[in-house]
Amino acid sequence: MTVQAAPIANGAHAAGVEQSSRWSCDIYTGTSAALIKAGIISREQLKSQKGRAPGVTAFLASGEPCPPRMRAWRDPGYTVIRQQEDGGYRVEITAPKEVQAQRRRAEKEIEHEREQQRLNDAVAECGQQYRNWALKHGYTSDPHGITRHADYEWWEGTKEQLQSEGIGCGMAFPGEPGGPSELYCKCPLGFDVRVYLPGSSYAPGKVAARIYTAQSWYVPREAPPKQYVQHAPGVLLEVWTPAGWKSRDFYYGSADALTAAGLVPSQAYFPGQPGMNRQQASYRKGWAPANCSPHNDFGATIRMRGKAGHYCLELPVTDAEEKRREQISRQQEEERTERAKVLAVERKQLRDGMQPEMAEAEFRASRIRLAEMSVKLVWSTVFARSEGGLSFDIPEDSESWDDLAEAFQTIRNVARSAEVLRGKKQEAAARTRLALVAARKDTGLQSVLQNARHLRLVRSNPEEE
Repeated sequence: MTVQAAPIANGAHAAGVEQSSRWSCDIYTGTSAALIKAGIISREQLKSQKGRAPGVTAFLASGEPCPPRMRAWRDPGYTVIRQQEDGGYRVEITAPKEVQAQRRRAEKEIEHEREQQRLNDAVAECGQQYRNWALKHGYTSDPHGITRHADYEWWEGTKEQLQSEGIGCGMAFPGEPGGPSELYCKCPLGFDVRVYLPGSSYAPGKVAARIYTAQSWYVPREAPPKQYVQHAPGVLLEVWTPAGWKSRDFYYGSADALTAAGLVPSQAYFPGQPGMNRQQASYRKGWAPANCSPHNDFGATIRMRGKAGHYCLELPVTDAEEKRREQISRQQEEERTERAKVLAVERKQLRDGMQPEMAEAEFRASRIRLAEMSVKLVWSTVFARSEGGLSFDIPEDSESWDDLAEAFQTIRNVARSAEVLRGKKQEAAARTRLALVAARKDTGLQSVLQNARHLRLVRSNPEEE
């Protein structure tokens, strides 16, 4: 977007100089003589600079040449001069912070108005499609076809329709004044639900018509809390989890500690050093500087972290370690998918108010499968897994092997031979819970109960006795 630029340095519109601006900088174009006469640049600033392309020069706010590897274009007063194909010059001067903020606000207001108009046009074009919208509800299918594993329950409907299902009652929805960008609440069965508006680029008509999407995952997708182990004095290593990067490790510490641990050759490689970027420095293998590197050539990335003097160092792992992590992640995802399939059936039975009695043989077979899966999970996550370079070492002639085998076999035997009991109280409680859920959806019954409650309140008023 182009907005009105600040006046030229000499306070008058100079002949032969065109003036415009972006939110971040003022732009002047013209011949070298016109720009010099207007006081925008000096003749000395047109001299070539070492390390830069011919016809390009850059200067700091103080007027000193900017080192080629220093990214100072965000600093107010930063000036870059580029020669154009026609022989003229284009000068970009970074505006003061307050001017940038003002222009950015104006740009966002224009963008918002443009987006609202686009949404209104979309509703006018396909408005019939979203009138009298019927609530949609599903269990194992992805309404948008985006996620790889459709392991959640979902709804699509208006605020009133979702609240009639017991979702977000009495709460402000996304898009409303004071409403959150995403709403997190509980459904009548007590499961977590996320409510949001679809992307405006994906379904602008639904956004304008306030057709919300609600999701309730069978298996929560919460990232585990980060854990750290001591790698060296003053250096922490982030413990890898299946939700993290498979090809890289992350170390945290000061420049002195990371250098003393032998992870970085010297402090000259850290961001903020002379000739380096301020926040991040990336390297290929062999510590050759690089802005980006392919996977097989990635060497290291150092980022400024929090307060000055603390850094995050990102280093690649070995190919064997990366394959091991990929295998663990794949196994965990498969187990999660299998668990989600079982929970999807149970969730649907709860929603429909149907809990068919399970046969004893079916119950025993399901618990045996669960026991087998649990045994495999214990083995893969406790005994055969390495965390932060630590793992269990069980010698082949150790009695621990016999103890583990006996414990695992005991679990299998109990699942195969133990007597099956029928919990009558649990079945009755489940039926009562389902009956309450059905009662909440019965508008006629709720109307009667509301009238009865109002009648009790009136009769209990002391002023009328």
